[in-house]
Amino acid sequence: MYRKNLPVWKETITTVGFIVINILLYVISAFSGDLLYNEGAFSLRYLLQGQEWWRFVTSLFLHANMDHLVGNMMMLYLAGELVEKYVGKRKYAILYFVSGISGSLFYALYEFSTGKYVDSIGASGAVFGVIGALFVIVVHHKGKYAGITTGRMIFMIAYMIYMGFRTSNVNNAAHIGGLLGGVILTVFYVLIRDGHSGRRYG
Repeated sequence: MYRKNLPVWKETITTVGFIVINILLYVISAFSGDLLYNEGAFSLRYLLQGQEWWRFVTSLFLHANMDHLVGNMMMLYLAGELVEKYVGKRKYAILYFVSGISGSLFYALYEFSTGKYVDSIGASGAVFGVIGALFVIVVHHKGKYAGITTGRMIFMIAYMIYMGFRTSNVNNAAHIGGLLGGVILTVFYVLIRDGHSGRRYG
């Protein structure tokens, strides 16, 4: 099927949309005190006590401070625009949520195993999933895609995980869970893409 070339901003509108939502909620949280954090942060204890399942999603759009927000949004934009163009808007949106939820599930397992229950917020699980997706795309293209090599991707992922463990108050379980979720889902996307050569889904 013929696919009309779209303006650049339309090809990455989902990435931009996620960034705008994150920024808007951060601004709102700055004026609403702890309201959004109290109602939207994720921890296993909220599921055990009150089955507040919405926190799987709401926690992906809340950030503790400006540095937290800017760091996540920069990485989301840089990796997200490439991934969104490759897999399409709908698959990319699914990737964001699946990766973020995978990160929260890994964090829930960490909380359960350690008995330490601490509220978690941030898009980093989803961002790590998008980066994992880009890694799969680069590998699938024989180690180079959009000027990015497999070696650079491995270095970047290893460095980000290393810095996470070197920094306090970082949810490393969510990072690893999000990364794995993004990798697994994108492998599935790539298999579908190869199985339907000549078609583009999104």
